[in-house]
Amino acid sequence: MSRLTKSLREAMLNAILSHAFDAKQKSAEQAKILAGEKIYQDVYGSSLIAMESLPHGFLPRNRYFYIAIAGRMHTVYCSEKRLTGVSHGDRHGTKAKLYVGDEQVAINFQEASELCSDLEKQRNAMSREISPVLESIQTFKKLWEVWPESKSLLEKFEQKPAIAILPAVQVNKLNVALGLPVSTAEEMKETA
Repeated sequence: MSRLTKSLREAMLNAILSHAFDAKQKSAEQAKILAGEKIYQDVYGSSLIAMESLPHGFLPRNRYFYIAIAGRMHTVYCSEKRLTGVSHGDRHGTKAKLYVGDEQVAINFQEASELCSDLEKQRNAMSREISPVLESIQTFKKLWEVWPESKSLLEKFEQKPAIAILPAVQVNKLNVALGLPVSTAEEMKETA
């Protein structure tokens, strides 16, 4: 019977949360990056040819830059490093663009950002609900009794007792070689 250790519980919690949230969070992050690419095009699209014609290293390449929507700062992530304004990649520098908040590109970006934030909050809330359940259980046997539905996800963490593999040695040959009494198969059954 395997006991649940602290590190095992943490690994099990991560496995459960990953099963429930990883795909959703990855999809939401991709949507946020796609919205960020549209913000990039809105901010820099008309100036890209001029920006690319400048000498190499004149403008920084960043994977992110900062904007403001309705007075609130946001970090915009791109799928790869892109040319940005000199201080647009600095949190305390000037923002790449100040949006009022009613522009469609800004609305789409905020919705994508809020979805990512909501999923992170849901994951944290679920973590706070699952942790006490795992903490209150000491063995896998008890876990399967209390929460049998979790077995499909968590049984990979249960370590089955190791079966001793004995060497394939003929004991009777050893007995003969050592001058010990040789027991027959029937005598061995009777003693067992």
